[in-house]
Amino acid sequence: MKILITGASQGIGLAIAQELHERKHELFLVARDAQRLSDAVSRFGVNVSGTSCDLENPEEIAKLIQKVKQEHFSPDVLILNAASFGQSPRSVLKAPADELRKLLEINVVANYQLVQGFIDSLKASQHPRIILIGSTAGIRVDDGSLYGISKWALKSYAYFLRNELKDLGIGVTLLNPGGTFTQKRVPNETMPEDRLLNSTDIAKMISAVLELSPQAVVEEINIRPMLGDTY
Repeated sequence: MKILITGASQGIGLAIAQELHERKHELFLVARDAQRLSDAVSRFGVNVSGTSCDLENPEEIAKLIQKVKQEHFSPDVLILNAASFGQSPRSVLKAPADELRKLLEINVVANYQLVQGFIDSLKASQHPRIILIGSTAGIRVDDGSLYGISKWALKSYAYFLRNELKDLGIGVTLLNPGGTFTQKRVPNETMPEDRLLNSTDIAKMISAVLELSPQAVVEEINIRPMLGDTY
């Protein structure tokens, strides 16, 4: 299949790309950092291309959609993984409103725009899928962060999208990882690496979802560290 992955230059996104490249899928990788993305694309070789894009900028997203079409890459699958965690303390009272707007732009609105931009390609596919990477912060009531608010919003979008697209045969999956060991989120000195999920755990789940029959859809997956969520 032809698969577009956002946030694909590091962490969970890069692990997903590695897993799906091994499965012989054709990939188009998207990330904000052009150099890091170039390094990621070059490590794969054949059947992998990509372009940089700041998903906070709607104009850049529009250009990305046009570039993908110009390169005649018609995705069967969208894996919308890119996200921002924000910088503010875990408080829905103290954090600035501007940061909430930014998180919603990247974590929700960008995905909305990408789905709109590629919906015709998905409709034409034999096995179309949209996989949204949420978070267990979006299924908890004790998270207390703006990031959690954005992931709650993404969960709502995923549910409505699933309902609207089912008659078109386009499956929608929301995958909610808990704390995951990545370049952006590493254990502190008192936390061993195995306290968190591996990025490959998420990649393997996505690979399994894509191997199901066209009439099967996994609607939602929650995957946490064995000892539960951790800040």
